[in-house]
Amino acid sequence: MKKNIRVAVCGELPTACDYLLQNGVVSIDRFSCATDIGRETDYHLILVYAPHGEGLLDVTFNGSEGQNNQVPIRLLNEPCCDSALIELKSIIRRIEDRMQQNINCV
Repeated sequence: MKKNIRVAVCGELPTACDYLLQNGVVSIDRFSCATDIGRETDYHLILVYAPHGEGLLDVTFNGSEGQNNQVPIRLLNEPCCDSALIELKSIIRRIEDRMQQNINCV
């Protein structure tokens, strides 16, 4: 299921990318800037290099108009600290659980 999780990475976050790959997430799109993602995306998680914003929680990207499609955004520093990587693993687990629930509801 993790291989179906789509992650957008904005900026240079090699530690986070390596951690995602080690944990089974293989669909990682890299952008130089968050504004390059655009509005028509289908990501489950967006990671942004923002050293002064690391630790802010409940930041989301509102997806398509009229839909309740909020994508979590995680602001990270580089190199990522251990607690940020543990939280990243937790976010991936929650996304995976939500995807599994959606499959079971169909």
